[in-house]
Amino acid sequence: MMPSDGNSDKLRNGRFAWLLLAAITWCGGFMAFVFVVRILSSLMGPPAGAFVSSMVCMAVAFLSIWILMKGSFHFYEAVGLFVLGAAINLLVYNVFSGLAARLVVGFSLITAGYGMGALLARMVESVRYIVPMCAVATIADIWSVIAGPTRKIIESESRIALQHAFVVYPAAAGASEIQPVAGVTDLVFVALFLCLASRLGLDVRRAALGMFAGLAAGLAIASLVGGVPGIPFLAAGFVVTSWKDVRPGRKEIITTATFIAVMLAIFAAVWVLR
Repeated sequence: MMPSDGNSDKLRNGRFAWLLLAAITWCGGFMAFVFVVRILSSLMGPPAGAFVSSMVCMAVAFLSIWILMKGSFHFYEAVGLFVLGAAINLLVYNVFSGLAARLVVGFSLITAGYGMGALLARMVESVRYIVPMCAVATIADIWSVIAGPTRKIIESESRIALQHAFVVYPAAAGASEIQPVAGVTDLVFVALFLCLASRLGLDVRRAALGMFAGLAAGLAIASLVGGVPGIPFLAAGFVVTSWKDVRPGRKEIITTATFIAVMLAIFAAVWVLR
């Protein structure tokens, strides 16, 4: 039975309300966060200040993605959110500048990341595929940071790609210096794991806490040694806290091991032929 037009309107309005709440949460949290950064920069040393600042920034991003997840957007709505986020991200520097640009870009990445994560979650039909997916994504992300696109973006003399692809925050009291916290792919996986937990009947709160704990470990290391891949820490936190539910079978383990061996062989060949 299809919902009546009145019920459909209520559902759409409800989802718009979740989107609006996520936008308000991000904007309000980000503006408050900027003031916190300025206080922390004068009270803490660089490593501690960078860690606490990045954790507060990501806590706001996590909460915004959680709110979007509560909207239970349908397939075409998730596509729309991804397209909307990507379009805003590309157009933002023609409209905004300075702190406003960072705020808007951050929410565009959250919106696009959630849309893509929600779409990917629809492709996973069983909890047994979660661990293999995490293993493959972890290896791909490590390669990207060590020698792939992420490394090229970070090392590029142009800061435009960095500002478009990463959630950033002012690194010190002066707002001119920025520090990348998480890339759009990290946000995609936060949304993917939250949507999977909700869709496949896992404990969503436990999964979110596990991911946040994993992210904290990654950011703590990053504050001491520099940038590290984020997906391995997110995936580890998610898998550890949900292991009893997501433990793969023998078939999935063999298939994943074979696929990873092929991936590593390809990466090694690319590295040698560079």
